[in-house]
Amino acid sequence: MTHTPSASHVLLPLAGQCIWLTRPPLQSDALEEALGKLGALTFALPLLEIQPVPLAGAALAAVQQLDRYQLVVWVSSNAARAGMEAIGMQWPQYPAHLINIAVGPTTAAVLEAKGLQVHYPRERMDSEGMLALPQLQDIQGKRALIVRGRGGRELMSANLRERGASVDYCELYKRGVPEYSQSALLAGLQSHPPTAIVVSSAEAMDNLKTLYQPWYRDWQDLPLHVVSQRLHDHAVASGFRRAVTMDGATDAAIIKGLLDVSGGARHE
Repeated sequence: MTHTPSASHVLLPLAGQCIWLTRPPLQSDALEEALGKLGALTFALPLLEIQPVPLAGAALAAVQQLDRYQLVVWVSSNAARAGMEAIGMQWPQYPAHLINIAVGPTTAAVLEAKGLQVHYPRERMDSEGMLALPQLQDIQGKRALIVRGRGGRELMSANLRERGASVDYCELYKRGVPEYSQSALLAGLQSHPPTAIVVSSAEAMDNLKTLYQPWYRDWQDLPLHVVSQRLHDHAVASGFRRAVTMDGATDAAIIKGLLDVSGGARHE
């Protein structure tokens, strides 16, 4: 669960920092390595458990009729992985006419690795950012498929419908709260007291609160580093008192945010 920096880390910009990474397993490997090279100690505490659901019902119908859509919206890298796997079982070749919209570069990279052309926002990497893309402006009469997990925000579908598109969902996984014992959580706090906990979704933040609030008196002072202003607002509304806002969810944006704070440039 931990990554220890090299012996010469005392001269590096993140020396003395202990950064908790909360993405699902295997999704923070590159970030963990990069932070280690900057002198940080990292501690993995995944706050979302991604659980696949059977390809059936509306999701199966959407995949089988994929060529009837004009737009496909991919809301996360998990959606991209699960969606491309499901589509690959039904389609020998991805329909070339589809316009693919991804929430950000990480999700886009999963799709581009499969040979797809992808459009994604360069600044605001969320539903609002995607909705500002030119490809989603003149969509009257078009059919859109949103590939996602069960639940989630309805902002995307509501706005696409307001713009005249018909919208279906293809829900391919569900998110759960990982199981940790209180003793394991306490041991993490004691052995690796965090200087920053990187949180990239409201659901992950809610799970953090669920895990710690019942027994940890100082849960409100856990040092959150969040990837958008929306998440900062959610942190405040949830009762967290320490939240730093970074400029995005990419590894580069997270590293920049951590370096800024470490250097005293951006405290909130």
